Amino acid sequence: MYFVGLLDHIPYSPVVLPSEWCSKQPCSEIGGIVISQPTSSVIVYLAALLGLFVGWKLYKDVTGQKSKQWFGISLILGGIGAFLAGTSYQAFGYEIKCAGREICNWTSWWELGYELVTVIAAAYLLLAVVKMCFSDRWIFSAKVFSVTLSVAYAIVLAVGVTQNNQFLLSFELMLLFSTPLYVLILFANGIQYFQTGNRHIAKLALTWLMLFGVLIAYFSYMMLGFTEILWAHNIWFSENDVLHVGMILWLLYIHFALSDSIQDNLIEKNH
Repeated sequence: MYFVGLLDHIPYSPVVLPSEWCSKQPCSEIGGIVISQPTSSVIVYLAALLGLFVGWKLYKDVTGQKSKQWFGISLILGGIGAFLAGTSYQAFGYEIKCAGREICNWTSWWELGYELVTVIAAAYLLLAVVKMCFSDRWIFSAKVFSVTLSVAYAIVLAVGVTQNNQFLLSFELMLLFSTPLYVLILFANGIQYFQTGNRHIAKLALTWLMLFGVLIAYFSYMMLGFTEILWAHNIWFSENDVLHVGMILWLLYIHFALSDSIQDNLIEKNH
């Protein structure tokens, strides 16, 4: 219980009181339970369910393609992460971080779980792309790198918890761990497409471009302050909604346009 309680020593700065929580965001009360950002909660849970569905469809592919299985695991982990994030950042944020406390916690184990599975999901995606686009001699190196990255990030989170260090537990640091993998994949797929003209590689490159487009839209919306502007007019659409709607579109693209192109040893097959 002591380890669990360590997060109680990381408050918001400036401090947020439970009585102030719903003055800063939309809330509804259902059966004595405070639901934070109800419309945003619906969107993120839809994204989570879609991630689980698309990931499962890929994972159980009967052709036995390793790349599809790893891609599917990545999306399943992403769906679990979206569920964890939506539960703490949105739907039950008050109940998890504020209810029964004098001051609200800055983070929760739900959020740290989301960050960890997101990094692991990126590592599995790297494995899938290596299996698709590179010779098998790179698989072992990719596995070592993926495990090392995931373990290193888990250690960083553990240090952040024990040291009450917000940066080590932050969404921004999680992006610093995971985003370089997507940049590397995009760069590699871009070069491969210009070298081979392979239409499957083109679909992959477009997948990563779409993902970066979603992230750019998210940060642009946040930095321009659109959430606060719209919330002031009772329009409940935040930067997180931009992110989750974008992820829903991204998952639909994977399901309907990319899934048939996820094959082992794509480059070798098309030479």
